[in-house]
Amino acid sequence: MGYIYSLPMIFTAIGAVLCLSRSMYFEEFVSVISALATVVVTGTVVFLPDFSNGFLYIDGLSKIMLIMISAIYTSTVIFSTTYMKYIENPLFEKNFYYFLMNLFAFTMFFTVSVNNFGLMWVGVEATTVTSALLVATENNESSMEATWRYIIIVSSGLIISLLSNVFIYSATHTLSLSMLMSMKVTNAGKILTLGSMMAIVGYGTKAGIFPMHTWLPDVHGKAPAPVSAIFSGVLLPVALYVMARILQIVPVESVRIFSFALGFLTVLIAAVLMVAQGHYKRLFAYSTMENMGMALIGLSLGKYAFIGAIILLISHAFAKSSAFFLTGNVLAKYKSHKMTDVKGISKRMPFTAYTLMFSSMAVTGTPPFGTFIGEFMIIYGMLLNFPLFYTLTLVGFLALAFIAVNFKIGKMIFSESDGEMMERKRVGRIVPMVNTSLAFLVVFLIPQIQEILSKGMIR
Repeated sequence: MGYIYSLPMIFTAIGAVLCLSRSMYFEEFVSVISALATVVVTGTVVFLPDFSNGFLYIDGLSKIMLIMISAIYTSTVIFSTTYMKYIENPLFEKNFYYFLMNLFAFTMFFTVSVNNFGLMWVGVEATTVTSALLVATENNESSMEATWRYIIIVSSGLIISLLSNVFIYSATHTLSLSMLMSMKVTNAGKILTLGSMMAIVGYGTKAGIFPMHTWLPDVHGKAPAPVSAIFSGVLLPVALYVMARILQIVPVESVRIFSFALGFLTVLIAAVLMVAQGHYKRLFAYSTMENMGMALIGLSLGKYAFIGAIILLISHAFAKSSAFFLTGNVLAKYKSHKMTDVKGISKRMPFTAYTLMFSSMAVTGTPPFGTFIGEFMIIYGMLLNFPLFYTLTLVGFLALAFIAVNFKIGKMIFSESDGEMMERKRVGRIVPMVNTSLAFLVVFLIPQIQEILSKGMIR
């Protein structure tokens, strides 16, 4: 039965190979079919028991990550079929773009499925290799610069996480996830503690956690909208997945406090940077950084806060991918990244405008979206574990981020404009609307999410 859990990797690998064909529109067809097939498989897997062997480790957390990746991957591929024509001077032909996108999805499925921290490191490193060229798709000087910065900073972080594997192996004599989970470490030695903290820093670089976050706004500011969407929606959570595994195998106080501190600082720094931001894609990039910081806080606290972090990541994946899709619609028509150049979206692109408004509310934790429920559970976990001052400080900066994003986006949407109507075609409107709706519908699936995390499957 183990082959069923490998099917998402198999489908994306086959899709990538077939995309090397130069037949007209064939790469789009193959990519959409491969993506839809992964949705069907990952949706089926949640009803199957957990599975573990020498290569795979599939439990409730893995299943949720598989569903997230397949859903955002599918919406990204579908949106790309209409968006790619707006790129005037692409770095490579369209079939190679889909080849890289499918290969990118393969590396993420691989990372959340394998039963070894060494292989997880390989998977996260492979996401960098497969996604770097996607950042430079628009083939201009600024996108190339962002690509190199992404490679250098993220690879530096992954060197730290590679060394963390050496420390973890030295202390435990294994990198097998299933074996480490069964050890139930309660009093880690200095080597294991240091290795765990290094892993948090190393993988935190890929997740956009302070202070190794500087690549994030550059990449989102210059990458095409579909690439920004899949980066923010699932690539960063894949890095957080590995960090969650570290916190599960080494649940010691010092590692949890260290993780909490990084997450807390990430939220504070991101909120301040959002206030000063005048570039709408970079604004959403800092919003992603804030959400990843909140998720890390939840993962570090455990229990209900851990469940809140997963709910936050799921809802954020749908809402933020929608927001970045919509920024692509705006950029394609207004030809500017600056907020001051974008006025009256509600009059010129009404579908885009109102979907963007709701997706912006979703990513900033507005009720009744799933992000609000997730953040509420994390804040409740903080109240149980830390003095009230820390919780009030966090809530204050969350409010600052909420005001910064929604005020700036609202100004773009509802300001006056005398321009003509220029709404995107149907696919460019429907895909973001569906994802924004799913960010809300997550709230109705919270019992199932909790059941998957606790029992590994829906019965």
